[in-house]
Amino acid sequence: MTDESESRYRQIVESLPQLVWTCDAQGAANYMSRQLLAFLGMPEAGLLGDGWGAPIHPDDRALASETWRSAVKAGSEYRAEFRLRRHDGVYRWCEARATPLVDNSGSIVQWFGANTDIHDQREVREALHAEKLRLEKMAAASPQMLHSVTATREGRVTFPYVSPALTRLFGLSAEQLAEDGMLLVRMYHPDDAEGVRLAVEKSAQTLSPWRHEWRVVIPGRGEVWVEGHSMPVLGPDGVTWHGSLNDISERKQAEQEIRRLNSELEARVQARTLELESANRELEAFSYSVSHDLREPLRAMSGFSRALMEDFNDSLPPEAQRYLSAVCGAAVRMGELIDDLLAFSRLARTPLKLRPVDTNDLVAQCLLELSPGQAEVTIGTLFPCQADPGLLRQVFMNLLSNALKYSRQRTPPRIEVGSQRDEQGKAVFFVRDNGTGFDMSYSSKLFGVFQRLHRQEEFEGTGVGLAIVQRILTRHGGRIWADAAPDKGATFSFTLE
Repeated sequence: MTDESESRYRQIVESLPQLVWTCDAQGAANYMSRQLLAFLGMPEAGLLGDGWGAPIHPDDRALASETWRSAVKAGSEYRAEFRLRRHDGVYRWCEARATPLVDNSGSIVQWFGANTDIHDQREVREALHAEKLRLEKMAAASPQMLHSVTATREGRVTFPYVSPALTRLFGLSAEQLAEDGMLLVRMYHPDDAEGVRLAVEKSAQTLSPWRHEWRVVIPGRGEVWVEGHSMPVLGPDGVTWHGSLNDISERKQAEQEIRRLNSELEARVQARTLELESANRELEAFSYSVSHDLREPLRAMSGFSRALMEDFNDSLPPEAQRYLSAVCGAAVRMGELIDDLLAFSRLARTPLKLRPVDTNDLVAQCLLELSPGQAEVTIGTLFPCQADPGLLRQVFMNLLSNALKYSRQRTPPRIEVGSQRDEQGKAVFFVRDNGTGFDMSYSSKLFGVFQRLHRQEEFEGTGVGLAIVQRILTRHGGRIWADAAPDKGATFSFTLE
């Protein structure tokens, strides 16, 4: 090589970004480029011959030297990665590559090599590798079956990635599925396979998220329900879905059990409905019997007793007259009991006819019919409501008549009717009196049929009125309660919903 050629050669080498070096045929270094010397911060004399290994990290030196000796011996390309100490003492990862120059006889006469700083790429590569390991560990720990599945334009199906959970369920290896995804597709239940295919085609055409439930038949396990969620991505070879599969067999079994229980419950409800209808028919028959068959002997008792009193009153001793009078009174009271009992039983069968009600007008009509006489009646704010007008009228009639009855011994009797809002904003109506009141320890008996807190001799009544009121309000979705004390009056409050 002439001096001019060598000078041109050195200029070319010195202009390259790589750290160039050369060795003789035996592998001893005989040249280091200016960039390499600047990188190392060492004189060339200390690096020639076998000294080139001195700047290599001690942990990498043996492997780099052994790899170099093997390449020189075999006359093959040299390639190695190792950490090289920079002029500032910092080790940087470099890739060393060298190829032999041979003469016409095929003998090696020189080695040309270069080191490339790959520290940044190596860090990125190691970070990517660490991230890959982290994701693989997460996938291995996840109960979900993560996967990527590709459908090529030629119709081939492959799984480029499957998590361990998927291979465990289907008994297929990742390598098998990467080669032929149809191994899994062939496990689809025959009745569900077409539905899966249509859903996949729609997702591929619209690139919309895919979700589907179907059955697979796995050898050795049988039928398994799975649910798939994935997002399609269009690529050069076709569409790839990235997503997950879940084994939902337990959920499906629970759903089937719920459907079975619902079916049984529906059957029970139907049977119970038939029983109630039968009971209602029997109750109607009983009501008819009470209304007609029992009234006839009552009329006879009352009629004959009155006839005796009218026709033979003068000839009857006073004691006999008193007995006959008691019989007549008992017959009348029995008739009233029958009427109230029938009214109570009819409430369960009477359909509600809800409509807006002017409560002020309704209470005024009730008071007009009851004729409160000397009683002082105060009517406060009465909110309008939604109710069955006829039934609500019965509620106010019973409560007002009770208030007038139990306060008639006061001077003067005082009745107050009004409404207010509770904490939830619900309308609460009340009827308050200053009458005889009662002990609240007996309040549990107030709304029972034929339950009374006062003797018949003190206050007349059948003991059905408040039971009727409670049933009406319950049918409206409301409730009723009382607050009272002996000789201090009583307040009955109720809601309609």
